[in-house]
Formats: sequence, C-alpha cells, structure tokens
Amino acid sequence: MSCLPFLTQTVARPSHVGQSPKHMNDGLELIREVRQLDLILLVAVLIRPTRQGVYMVKSTYPIDRNKLENRLRKGHLIETQ
Repeated sequence: MSCLPFLTQTVARPSHVGQSPKHMNDGLELIREVRQLDLILLVAVLIRPTRQGVYMVKSTYPIDRNKLENRLRKGHLIETQ
C-alpha cells in the first residue's frame, strides 16, 4: 500500500529506468526515490500493450538502496535525473 500513492509519479517521472536481465524481452523497470519517506519504489511494466493499446503495470514494490546500487553497478539501470 505504501507504493500506490507514488505509482503515477514513478511512471511519469522515474529517477531510474532499465531492464532486468530476466525480463529483456517483455518488460522494463521504472524506479523513483521518494526521499522524504526513505522509499525507493520499483514499477515493473510489460512492454507488450493490451489489444486496446494499454501498457500494463506488472507489479510494484519497494526496494532497498543496496538493490538499487547493485542494479546501477551492473548496468541494468540508468539515472534519468
């Protein structure tokens, strides 16, 4: 539930974007740091749109700073800001 208030902001203005090596063919990750709450939110989006042309959020969940830094080090994410 802590992720829902920030879902729109994360999709519209992510602080990081990338792809997990496990989902190179079907998804991307949008991440936003909400510093005032010490929250790092990951939104996984399916690349394939529905028949109506809508892209679906596959899942959303908080991640810790170590996970963010590890993905940056490995080149799975880039900073957008």
